[in-house]
Amino acid sequence: MAATYPTKVLLAFRSGGICAYPTCGKHLTYQAEVGDDTYVAEAAHIRGEKPNAARYDALMTDEERDSVHNLIFLCTDHHTIIDKVEADWPTAKLQALKSTHEAQVHEAMEKAFVDVEFPELEQAISWVTSQAPAANGSFDLTPPDEKIKKNDLSNGSRHIIAAGLMSRATVAAYVEAETQLDSDFPERLKAGFLAEYYALRAKGHKGEELFELMCSFAQRGLRKNTDRTAGVAVLIYLFEICDVFEK
Repeated sequence: MAATYPTKVLLAFRSGGICAYPTCGKHLTYQAEVGDDTYVAEAAHIRGEKPNAARYDALMTDEERDSVHNLIFLCTDHHTIIDKVEADWPTAKLQALKSTHEAQVHEAMEKAFVDVEFPELEQAISWVTSQAPAANGSFDLTPPDEKIKKNDLSNGSRHIIAAGLMSRATVAAYVEAETQLDSDFPERLKAGFLAEYYALRAKGHKGEELFELMCSFAQRGLRKNTDRTAGVAVLIYLFEICDVFEK
C-alpha cells in the first residue's frame, strides 16, 4: 500500500506546501509552464511503511501507516536524511516536528487573513476568467455555524472559518467590482468550487477531510502565504453565502 493522492493533498495543505524539516523552508511547488502546478514534495513515513524501513512498527495497520497522521511533508533531501540517519530522527522527534510545523502553518494562515486585499484575491482566483458559469447551485444564505455542525468540522476548521469571515467584506467588494466588468463573474467563481466540491463528495470525502481538500483546491498553484490565504478566504466567502458546502 501507499498513501492515497487525497491524503498527500491533505498533508500538503496542512504543511503549507513547505518542507517541515527545521531551517529548510523550501517551497515544494513546481510552477508548470503548461497545465496546473504540482507539489514536488515527498510524503515521508514517520513510522516506516515496510518491515525494513526506518522506525517500522509491526503493530500498526497498513491504513494507519499511510494515514496523514503518520506522514510528514519533506523535500527529497530531508526525507533521505531522516531515513538514512534514523538514530537522529526517532519517531517521537518526528511527530513533534510534524505537529509544530503544521501548527505554525495553521497560525500563520489565521493571521494572514487581515492582509488579504484585492491584489491577493486577483492572484488567488485568476483562473475564474476561463471558467464556465455554474449550471446549478444557489446563493441562498445558510448560517455558517449550521454548516459547520452538519459537516462535523473540528475546532481547527472552525477557527479558520471564523478568521476567514473577517475578510468577507473585502472578498464581497472584490466580487462586486469584478461583476461590474463581467456579469457572469459570480457564477464563474461558484462554478469552479462547486465542480470540485461535488467531485470530492462523489468520491466519498466528507466532513473535515472534505473541507481541507477544498482549502487545498482554493490554494492550488499559489506560494505566497497571503495569496494562499486569499484563496481560502474566497472559499469561506462561498461557504457562507452559497451551497459550496452541504446545507
